[in-house]
Amino acid sequence: MLEMICVALAVYFEARGESLEGQRAVASVVWNRRNDERWPNHTCEVVAQKGQFESWPLIKAEFPRLYGAEYLDLPPNESMKTALAHASYTAETPTTPALFFAQAGLLNYKELEIIGNHVFYTTHD
Repeated sequence: MLEMICVALAVYFEARGESLEGQRAVASVVWNRRNDERWPNHTCEVVAQKGQFESWPLIKAEFPRLYGAEYLDLPPNESMKTALAHASYTAETPTTPALFFAQAGLLNYKELEIIGNHVFYTTHD
C-alpha cells in the first residue's frame, strides 16, 4: 500500500490539475521506472531520487503523516482520492512506456507524446 501512496503523492503534486490521461501517464512514469533495472525497485525511492521530481519537497512533507498506523489517513479531498485511483490503475496497466515527463523542450530524450502541460519521453535506446 505504501508504494501506491508514493505514486499517488507524485500524481497529486505533479499533475492534479491535468486530465485523467495526464494523471495516469505521470503515475505510469513512476511505475515504469520502478520496473526498470536502472532505477530503484520501490516507488518511494523512485520519487525521492534527487533531481527527478520537482514535487519531492512537498511529497516529503507528507511522509511523516504516512508512517505508522496513520499512513492510510490520506488528505480528505477529491484530488488525492483521484490520484490514488490512478496510482492503483496504472500499477497493472501503464498507459505509456514513458520514463520521463517535463514541460516542453526541457529534456533531450525521445519524445513519445504530449498530454496537457507535460511532454512524455523515453531514452533513445
